[in-house]
Amino acid sequence: MASRRSDIILSTILLLVSALWCWGVVTTIPGAEDGSRLGARGFPLGLGLLLGGLSLIILLQSFRPTPADTIDGEAPPDISRGAELWAVAATVGLLVGYAALLEYTGFMIATALVVAAAVGPVLGIWRPRLILGMSIGLSLGIYLIFGKLLGVYLPYGKLINLAF
Repeated sequence: MASRRSDIILSTILLLVSALWCWGVVTTIPGAEDGSRLGARGFPLGLGLLLGGLSLIILLQSFRPTPADTIDGEAPPDISRGAELWAVAATVGLLVGYAALLEYTGFMIATALVVAAAVGPVLGIWRPRLILGMSIGLSLGIYLIFGKLLGVYLPYGKLINLAF
């Protein structure tokens, strides 16, 4: 019951944020000057509409009647408060560590190190060769797609400059 109430509150707040965001985008960002509809406001307006649509889905689903809170006839797993807090703390710690590493080692090395540090605890994979392959493959793949194909700036490090 508490989950349903929190879903209603959160989705209503997000729906309000979405409406304010879309209003702000339409009133402050000029449209295209060449006669097309969206121009510079297209992407931010699309994000606002997406947020509104997703929050509306959550709001509507929170009013649907649900069967007993079971999964295949079994009680749902009981996740302790300590496990939830550890997951949140680990996520925040990884993000802070990633930001610190990113400044000094650059995108490639920081991404590989953070992925390698997160794969074991998050996915439960403890095989060194697989962790090494996943971390290097993911950082190289993101670099090739975003850095080379899409032309997005990915930072180089101050201490280690690994620029391809």
